[in-house]
Amino acid sequence: MKGSAFRGVVSCLLAARAAWPQVAMFRGTAAHAGVFAGANGLSLGGLQWRFETAGDVISSPVISGATVYIGSNDGRLYALALATGAVKWVFDAGSPIPTSPAVSSGAVFFGARDGTYYSVDQATGQRRWSFKTGSELPWPWGHESGDHYLSSPSLDAGAVIFGAGDGNVYALDAATGKERWHVHTEGRVRSSPAIDRGRIFVGSADGVLYALDAATGATAWRYRTEGASLSSKDYGFDRRTIQSSPAVADGIVFVGARDGFLYAVDAATGKLRWRADNKVSWVNASPAIADGVVYSATSDGHFVQAIDASSGNELWRAPTDVPAWSSPSIAGTMLYGADWAGRIHALDRKTGKEAWFFRTGAAVFSSPAISGDLLVVGSTDGSVYALRLSDRAPIQRAVFFDSAYLKAGRNTKALELAQYLSRRGYEIVDAPALTAFLRARTADRAPSVVVFAIDHLPPAADSGSDGKPLLRRYLDAAGKVVWTGILPKLWPADPSTGKAGGLGAIDWGAGDRLLGVPFRAAIFDQRGIRRTSSGARWGLPARWREAWGVDPSGVTEVLGLDDWGLAAAWVKSYGGEPGTGFVRVPADDMITVYLAAEYRPVLAR
Repeated sequence: MKGSAFRGVVSCLLAARAAWPQVAMFRGTAAHAGVFAGANGLSLGGLQWRFETAGDVISSPVISGATVYIGSNDGRLYALALATGAVKWVFDAGSPIPTSPAVSSGAVFFGARDGTYYSVDQATGQRRWSFKTGSELPWPWGHESGDHYLSSPSLDAGAVIFGAGDGNVYALDAATGKERWHVHTEGRVRSSPAIDRGRIFVGSADGVLYALDAATGATAWRYRTEGASLSSKDYGFDRRTIQSSPAVADGIVFVGARDGFLYAVDAATGKLRWRADNKVSWVNASPAIADGVVYSATSDGHFVQAIDASSGNELWRAPTDVPAWSSPSIAGTMLYGADWAGRIHALDRKTGKEAWFFRTGAAVFSSPAISGDLLVVGSTDGSVYALRLSDRAPIQRAVFFDSAYLKAGRNTKALELAQYLSRRGYEIVDAPALTAFLRARTADRAPSVVVFAIDHLPPAADSGSDGKPLLRRYLDAAGKVVWTGILPKLWPADPSTGKAGGLGAIDWGAGDRLLGVPFRAAIFDQRGIRRTSSGARWGLPARWREAWGVDPSGVTEVLGLDDWGLAAAWVKSYGGEPGTGFVRVPADDMITVYLAAEYRPVLAR
């Protein structure tokens, strides 16, 4: 073949490939291995954005192109811009959505708590079709708990495949929603089907793992787990259900169960290869598989583990200290998981050593999805988070608290805030340590942030040999300060007595001299504050009350406006990367302070 002809064929193949529909679903692909194309997140680069819904976010996100699709228990499916979290469209299902969507051929497929499964247009969110499953089967014992998830749809050869509370596994035509076939099990099906080489693998509350023909639904084999022969009544908790979704790799099906085992079953024959005993602890999470290693998380066992896929031998175990139901995800050299304490963990895949963690406001049941340098996950605090993964040196994090200056501060929750941030990886620094921190970061310009739990500037941070205060030199060196309470140096109080003097002691010019921000409009009257769209991305609450608003024209970014149009929450930038500079936020909601400190987005994407 001549060169020109060859290039023409290649061009045609590339054009055809570009026209192929993009498919995305729970755990990445139909095999549910939980492997994503993402960066090596050796450190947490920062919070890219936070999006609030009106319900728990149990659903795991699916990323397709530049859009995140995720459901909420507020009954809505959201399409969000991956870069900013901005809403593209919303579909109201009228029932909680604890499933992960699937995306293909211009449609998004998902299920709602009332047993209805939907197809909506990927571009607009308009309904294409809906399918109602039957009435839910009773639980065998009647007191089974932890029924948070529904079966998420998988896609194969133009079919949408999922399980239902009526005990059936369904295959619907993706274009029309018409039923192709269904297979009945003896329990509710909460497990999400995995598909590999023309076979569907799915678990049921009857304790059985099923292998079905993808085209016809014919049963290839059944594997009865230990739980199939157990009575939950005898134990006082569910020991029968397979809630975990199977994952398939190299001819082996891996699945966890509430009987306390992680199973490896031959995909062709249904014969047991091995099982890992987690000593009764539920294995609700779906396993992740890469390079011959299976990664799993347990409930009451309080650990994440790595197991050799061939032998079943444990390679390492990392403690979580609380249950973990979120399914771990793999990207590059890292494993990402989440737990009931609201933490997202980043672990080294080879050793299990924790590289970093981020903490949401409540338990995380959602499983992380990764695209490039962004990790997206939902939380039962009602929010969706996008975290930026980085291979740079970790951000240096500090919180100022010094009991010698406690009387000088107006923040009544200073100690509580310092302890809160300490539990999230921040070093508590007193006045001498604060000075050392500011000087070191001014010199090396390493990424850093310091939160002032006490809203008072110690003398050493307010002085400088060149006439410029150390705090300002730190800000000019790309530093980041998060400030709560009264504006710095506006109305300082005596550290020994806590007295600030009369109104005549207010220094209206302090902001100009220290920060280049005019304080002249600031006043002690409490007013209602409404966050801006920028404030929402930074994680601020929708509304609060506070005093000391400043003229918005004097700041770089307004995060919250009071009833008079003054900036009560704001950012003043000094040439550093986005998310740095001087940041003023309300002190009452501690997660707001934490998220503002962590916010460090990449704006150009």
